[in-house]
Amino acid sequence: MKTDFWKRFRKDFPITERWTYLDHAAAGPIAKPVHEEVQRAYWDTVHYGDVHWRAWLEKRESIREKFARFIHADASEIAFIHSTSEGMNLIADLISREGSVLTNTLEFPASTVPWLHRKAKIRFLEPVEGVLPVGDIKKNLGHSKILVTSFVQYQNGFRQDLEALGKIKGKRYLVVNGTQGFGVLPINVRKWNADFFCAASYKWFLAGHGGGILFAKKEWLDKFKPAFAGWRSRVVEEDFNNRTVHLRKAASRTEYGCPTFPVIFALGASLDYFNRIGMEAIEKRVLDLTDYALSRLEDLGLEIVTPLERKYRSGIVVFKMDRAAEVARRFLKKRIFVSPRGPGIRIAPHFYNQFSDIDRLIKELKGLI
Repeated sequence: MKTDFWKRFRKDFPITERWTYLDHAAAGPIAKPVHEEVQRAYWDTVHYGDVHWRAWLEKRESIREKFARFIHADASEIAFIHSTSEGMNLIADLISREGSVLTNTLEFPASTVPWLHRKAKIRFLEPVEGVLPVGDIKKNLGHSKILVTSFVQYQNGFRQDLEALGKIKGKRYLVVNGTQGFGVLPINVRKWNADFFCAASYKWFLAGHGGGILFAKKEWLDKFKPAFAGWRSRVVEEDFNNRTVHLRKAASRTEYGCPTFPVIFALGASLDYFNRIGMEAIEKRVLDLTDYALSRLEDLGLEIVTPLERKYRSGIVVFKMDRAAEVARRFLKKRIFVSPRGPGIRIAPHFYNQFSDIDRLIKELKGLI
């Protein structure tokens, strides 16, 4: 697509007027339309209190249905959560007693701590040159019952082939931490044959902190009973009977109490924004930006940590750099936002970034080298 197309969206991110913001794998800014939606939600509360409660509930369900289409699921399989950690705990609560877990050492702790806390038996695979080939995972399946993996690894940007993984999992549960791909890569839980998926709102999805989504396959909602429930977990949400509990067989039963409407509406506004652009276009744009970044970094003679094979690529690029934390702090003073990760510096540009943002980073790196 032409540069003018992307410049149009850049105007929705005032942060670009003062900052070169290059790590959406850490957290992303909120677009103007999302901010405006949150403002409307609070304005409504200021001026009308709870008068529009029914309308808010209807809007929540409309957003739920949109997310179901976005990830190719059923609305009954979607719940709104507050973080990836909450989502992974809800998943572990259901299936941690089903058997041992197979995961890997690249994972962010949100993927592993909930299972460790429940004293699940866990095996960690080591990556081979930064990747976890599905063939290697297949050889190590053993007696594991649960596969836990990120869609994209935060440490080096490795993108897992989830469709291939779904084909070899057999009767095991496939649990996906989708946060580092959510808002930058297309998601299809049906094609992946995923059993569970969770992702947070505040990184690539550009909807601010405190939100996210959980997908749980319908058959597991029917089979497993959750450890926790609230008054809004029941078949009839506003049943005020204190003596009976009839939980609905839907992922939304994990939304125990009154909804965080502004957070959910922010998620909905961001989803509308992404749908307007198109996820395939966003993926191509981000990969074009990372292609350019990789080329410029290699010209400087810097060693790339990120797997370079196209099928393993995502929006994340990590390159080796001595004293990475110090370098990141120096860049911050120059209003360039990157993060120290692993053996070096991580950058993760989004669709509204320009090639000139990469050029500015390269110019500062030249000064350091």
